[in-house]
Amino acid sequence: MRSLFEAFSSTRRRSFAVGAFALLAFAAPVAFSSTFAAEPVVSAEKVDDGSLRVYVDGELFAGYVPDAQGTPIVWPLRTPSGALATRGWPMIDEIDVDAQTDAAMKAIYQNAQIGERGGAKDHPHHRSLWFNHGAVKGGDFWALTDSKIRQTEVVSFDCDGKTAVLVTKNRWFNAKLNRDVCEDLRTLRFGVLPSAQVGGKNVRYVDFSIRITALEDGVLFGDTKEGSFGVRLPSPTALTAKKSNPKWGGRILDDAGRKDGETWGRRSAWVDYSGPAARFLKGDELTRELARGDKATDFPLTTIGVAVLNGPESWAFPSWRHVRDYGLFATNPFGQRDFEPKNKAADGSKTLNRGETLRFEYRVLLHDGDLTAADLDAAFKVYEQNINP
Repeated sequence: MRSLFEAFSSTRRRSFAVGAFALLAFAAPVAFSSTFAAEPVVSAEKVDDGSLRVYVDGELFAGYVPDAQGTPIVWPLRTPSGALATRGWPMIDEIDVDAQTDAAMKAIYQNAQIGERGGAKDHPHHRSLWFNHGAVKGGDFWALTDSKIRQTEVVSFDCDGKTAVLVTKNRWFNAKLNRDVCEDLRTLRFGVLPSAQVGGKNVRYVDFSIRITALEDGVLFGDTKEGSFGVRLPSPTALTAKKSNPKWGGRILDDAGRKDGETWGRRSAWVDYSGPAARFLKGDELTRELARGDKATDFPLTTIGVAVLNGPESWAFPSWRHVRDYGLFATNPFGQRDFEPKNKAADGSKTLNRGETLRFEYRVLLHDGDLTAADLDAAFKVYEQNINP
């Protein structure tokens, strides 16, 4: 049986209904009436065994992979200019790029290869955008262990031309106990923000909602910094990247005005991580850059950013931010002891008994260039007002 990553990179597509619209096999995602031409059009398609792709105006915005070495992830993930917003490694090494027959996807994979030239190949469990945790009743779901989160059901997948919404159920298999200890219901909503909400700028978003329910008594989510809602930035964006290339290296900003290393271990409603990343190349420019070889690390750059807004309905809001200078950007509701070492009473753990549920809400903003603190404050207020109960 092929891996799901192989399935994701395959060109075999299936026709299926999305909301009131049918997507056609072997064709570009369906466009809607020209009446809506002034607004970005969101469309979607299913690829093989559960992998999904979401498009804005016919160009790939995001991919969903149900099983990336033991956890569901979102990858690829792109800004409005097309630049890849998260690190492409190690996923890109698991795809036979040269064998791709879908020209558009092949170009995305080739850009992922270019964008990680000279990049950091550390922490192979940091896979684009994901949710898990490093201590769940003794099982480590954060690192690459035998404890896995596996999708058991696609509850629904709908697209109305403005947003694409995926709802799945997933089971958390604890390898140490040899059984599932909890189940989650996660909802991912993909769309484009009205520019008026973010200072007239073009911003895409992914809303990530998850409700985790214990399947037995005593399911302890342990106090560890290894968790939970993770994003890994492209290698050139990381603060420490400037050590290897003076043109690389970004900045971190949070809702209290803290910057860079000051944001680590702090509780905040929003954090934005932005900086240089590979500019998306097409046609002859892409061909010329590929011909330069894998050691050419002076590829064309642009500025991208990822902001993670923590929804006020989340347990332990506002959560601690495990945002690191090397490019990890995690939001952690459990790791209080690591983040508040001087607090002798610190205990971020949470125990659920059978049937009890924890809820977490996040909005991820994908943007080009910088967003100001005022832009992000405004975007958070809109998000806060629109979270579903």
